[in-house]
Amino acid sequence: MEERDIVLSRAKPHVRVALALMINTGLDPSDALKLRKDQIDGDTIWGVRGKTGEQVAIPVSPTLQAALDSIPAHEAATVLASSQGGPWTYNGFSTVWHRFKTALENEGLIKKGLTLKGLRHTVATTLREAGLDERRIADLLGQKTPSMARHYSRSANLADKNRETMATLEEDNRRRAESVKPLQKSVKPDRNEDQP
Repeated sequence: MEERDIVLSRAKPHVRVALALMINTGLDPSDALKLRKDQIDGDTIWGVRGKTGEQVAIPVSPTLQAALDSIPAHEAATVLASSQGGPWTYNGFSTVWHRFKTALENEGLIKKGLTLKGLRHTVATTLREAGLDERRIADLLGQKTPSMARHYSRSANLADKNRETMATLEEDNRRRAESVKPLQKSVKPDRNEDQP
């Protein structure tokens, strides 16, 4: 979370909005860069995941809307545009990203290894840690199977969430044990009842 905030605060406006789009939707970088203005209808992004062909419908959150509202004016048909006002190419954006990221690493502000694809993984991990099931995560990310959502969220730290789950189980078991009253009559069979 801290790295994300550092990256967004230090990025130039045309880079910041591209990163914000990826961070707030889980869109693959190539899909985010190709996203057309006409694919945003009101409060929903409609699209097709380039790699899988799966349709996606991504609600535009208030955070994402604020980022979209800050896009520098441009004439490109795409939502995102370079500083020259034309659509980003994947290679062009990757080059800008690499230079920017390396500068932040050299300043010691972020750890080495942050990637554009990693932003997508972070979305999946965040959602998994929040308790969403793999099918819902897969639907948001435009993945055909929940197994890919599992792959993308494999680094989720579920220990804290599972501690809460276990505390709930423990409390419920305690409550149930208190509500069970011991029987006054033994359930052990009386041997005399079976005698003629």
